[in-house]
Amino acid sequence: MTDTIQQQLPGVMLAIAFAVGEYLLVLCAVLADLASGLRKARRRGEARRSKALRRTVEKLATYYNALIALTIIDAMQMAAVVYLRMACGYDRLPLLPVLTLLGSIGIALIEVKSIYEKAGEKEQENFTEAAGTIADCLKALKEKDLNNIINNLKKP
Repeated sequence: MTDTIQQQLPGVMLAIAFAVGEYLLVLCAVLADLASGLRKARRRGEARRSKALRRTVEKLATYYNALIALTIIDAMQMAAVVYLRMACGYDRLPLLPVLTLLGSIGIALIEVKSIYEKAGEKEQENFTEAAGTIADCLKALKEKDLNNIINNLKKP
């Protein structure tokens, strides 16, 4: 059975909210890197200059330019999914901004690496331990669990 636009709207709005959340999380990652850099500069007794802050703003603009391009591609993909659902009744594809999600994860990993590179030896040990914990959690997820997560995302 085919759906109407009104039936598809909640899923589209959820996908938009998800993409906005990704943009906010990228901003948080950049701000965490900035705070880390400022804290370390203060510890070393270095002056905090506007040139470094300007570089952070330029980096954020570059990240958002890439994310906007990925979001546009995701919008095209989601429009195709909505069309397939409405015209053909094919509802197996989720309305998920996949490329925006992957881009956001990549940017966040770059920022974590940036924080990690600047960290002292003790902080690097803490990051290594946290990364190991995250890796263990990801290994614990099985393919069946991932399929359940995807299926739950598809439900209205």
